[in-house]
Amino acid sequence: MLFKYQVGSLGRVVSADCVIPTNQNHANIQKKMEALTPRLSGLPESEIERLLSMLVRAYDPCISCSTHLLETEQRKAERPVRFIRT
Repeated sequence: MLFKYQVGSLGRVVSADCVIPTNQNHANIQKKMEALTPRLSGLPESEIERLLSMLVRAYDPCISCSTHLLETEQRKAERPVRFIRT
């Protein structure tokens, strides 16, 4: 994972740039899925899902957590501002 943060004069992060495994490995994941897909024919749907999930996680261990709900709160001028990321 590569990241770069810019901090303002008040010590707060004003910008962030992150390159996560999903971005770095997308092309390889796609190629491997295309190669694996013909061998999945006739398998139960649950087995297909299991095998494709294993392939994605092998390249991108972060993907499992990225689908979880993250709720944060920011206070600005005594007024709470809520952000919910999914």
